[in-house]
Amino acid sequence: MADRLDVASLPPGDRAEAVREFSWAINGRIEVGLPPNPNHLMANATTSAVGSVTVSEIGWNVTRLRRADPPVDEDLVPHVHLHLQEAGVSWFQQGGRQGVTRAGDLVVLENAKPYEVFFHGTMHSVLVRVPTNVLGLRPSLLEQVTAVGLSSERPVVGATVGFFTRLARAHPTADEAETALLAEPCLDLIRAVVTMTLGRDDLAGAPLNNTLLHRVQEYVRLHLAEPDLTAARIAAEHQVSVRQLYLTLSRAGITLGEWVRTQRLEQCRRELASSVHQFMTIEAIAHRWGFASAPHFSRAFKAEYGVSPRELRLHHAAARTDSPVAVLPGGEH
Repeated sequence: MADRLDVASLPPGDRAEAVREFSWAINGRIEVGLPPNPNHLMANATTSAVGSVTVSEIGWNVTRLRRADPPVDEDLVPHVHLHLQEAGVSWFQQGGRQGVTRAGDLVVLENAKPYEVFFHGTMHSVLVRVPTNVLGLRPSLLEQVTAVGLSSERPVVGATVGFFTRLARAHPTADEAETALLAEPCLDLIRAVVTMTLGRDDLAGAPLNNTLLHRVQEYVRLHLAEPDLTAARIAAEHQVSVRQLYLTLSRAGITLGEWVRTQRLEQCRRELASSVHQFMTIEAIAHRWGFASAPHFSRAFKAEYGVSPRELRLHHAAARTDSPVAVLPGGEH
């Protein structure tokens, strides 16, 4: 379940308050700098929970965020924030350090300690939040990494940015079972970024390796429709060798080619059964999900489900129109 904000649907006089409330919900009660003309205020966001981790995709033209002092009376749960910049330029300050982030960069902040952020122009980012106690890292470690701009050219940063950016796009449509599988990899990636920033690649390696399977599966699901989804491409995306990719998958009992084909067939099955896609040809649906040959698709589909694509489509069409239900081979109804 995702929470959404879009101030364009609100009267201009209500937009500033809506943006402040959204910012306070994720940052605590901090100072929020806004454009002087409410008609020019823009903000849209989607927030989803993945276990104890919260992922927000944000686009806005807020000018500044500032926590001057540690919270005293405020009922604030300390969180670690990962700010993943997608567009725009941001300037961060915390703990005597300063950092600038541009598209593709990442920065870590602690929300319960004084900090300041300036945004230059319209900003698009993914904000990842996790309770500090859940992350389980010593305060002395966190104090050394906040407000340090990290480039996605570093493999751990690139892996983290790519994973959470894709997750922010896909999560609103993900089912509960998928979400549960991603909760622990999210924590491992955040720990890997923090320990890597400290120069402790030895500590970062284990969490990153632990998440490889989940990151690969998430990547494949998001790119299923692309026919060039090869092992070499997947391995390069995750900064591992093809051999390491195959080894990781085999330990989980997964053969890459078979798993990709099964995922693609399932997407085709869903669309063939759906009234939304009833006017698309079977060949178009197959091609849309990476099958170049219609006969090959039909053979693979029947081997997987025991019926041809046409038989399955007719069965669901009959069920929707209350016609006599077509009996599928094998006695299925």
